[in-house]
Amino acid sequence: MPSGNTAQGVRAGALSTARVRDDLLVCEECDLLHGHPRLPREPTDLIAPRGRHYECQRCGGPLGLAHHRSFDVALALALGGLVVLAIAHLNPVLSIEIQGQARSTTVWQAAMALYDDGAWFMSALVILTTLLAPLVQMAAVAYVLLPLRHDRTAPGVDRVLRVMQAVRPWVMVEVYMLGVLVALVKLAALATVVPGVGMWAFGAAMLLITAMATAFDHEHVWASTRRCRMAAAAG
Repeated sequence: MPSGNTAQGVRAGALSTARVRDDLLVCEECDLLHGHPRLPREPTDLIAPRGRHYECQRCGGPLGLAHHRSFDVALALALGGLVVLAIAHLNPVLSIEIQGQARSTTVWQAAMALYDDGAWFMSALVILTTLLAPLVQMAAVAYVLLPLRHDRTAPGVDRVLRVMQAVRPWVMVEVYMLGVLVALVKLAALATVVPGVGMWAFGAAMLLITAMATAFDHEHVWASTRRCRMAAAAG
């Protein structure tokens, strides 16, 4: 490991120092200040990248992104997820045939049946976790990333990102899919159960949401938003 110089050997007395000065990076683990690798400095002042992040020379903690991801992957997954989510809610999840009588139901019909039976809390929970929360999360990703691809920021992007983080724990499409699979197993001995288009769409939505959450790089988005605002202020 290269020996540290004055900038590398100073501990951060306050985090605000690194926020004000763009030529410094502070380690969140041990508070060591580092010279920013994008600025021209001595070779011993540079931070060696480890994967996608720069690494602290004292404790090995991540300092910041060394390689930014493209916005295209997360944006494509979000737009595809919105389409699949609409298909999932507009088509029957499954069809049941008992003694020659067949019935099919959508998520909305199931939620209304719960409401009519007095289980209004469960009805609201189904709508929240399978429609509203996934819809807000994917729509927020699309709303934020579409302008950033053209070096612009969407109005209210800070609030949108915070709302997206707040609803993220309520995205439970996988829990709903697990419940449907359990119901299929239990009903298979009593009736003929045929998975509908909605069920396959929910499975696709679950995979797209998971992939989107992995591809969405919050640090890159915040850094790009700040860069766009600085460019707009300078122009």
